[in-house]
Amino acid sequence: MIRRVRNLGQQEVPNTILFERRGDKVGYRISGGLQNETVLDPPELTASLDSLYRDLEQILIALGLYRDEAQAMVKTWQNSWFEEGSRLFYIVPASFVNTILPLTINPAPAETVRVFVGRMELVSPATEKAVETALVSHDQIGLQKYYRFLEPILKIIEERDPVKGNPAPRIDE
Repeated sequence: MIRRVRNLGQQEVPNTILFERRGDKVGYRISGGLQNETVLDPPELTASLDSLYRDLEQILIALGLYRDEAQAMVKTWQNSWFEEGSRLFYIVPASFVNTILPLTINPAPAETVRVFVGRMELVSPATEKAVETALVSHDQIGLQKYYRFLEPILKIIEERDPVKGNPAPRIDE
């Protein structure tokens, strides 16, 4: 599914990364600066997590982080950001970060670099189908793949088709 990505802010978004994972298959598409709007084709599921980690680290380094800082950031995300499903990662514009979360340090350092990465979950047709199939077959393991986002996924499914969205299953953590 083609994704239209719109920047609702005033500042350019330095990078966006459209990510998808289906089982062991991974794909991602990196886009440069986003001022207004762009269309991202779905990624081919032919990449590896290691290549994604390297590319994310390179983006963070290009924005001013040290290699160790970039590696540490990516490592903290490994268990929660790259699981089953689709999501959009984006670099939050520095001027926006500084407006929303001002930082004062005394004495002032020679340089301060702050890089914030946003994450937006996407409910793709593939995700909807996987959840619907797991619901019908009472596949608790299949549903657990989406456990943190199962409730909003079910809400979206229910809004599109009230019969498919109910009853909501219970996932034990």
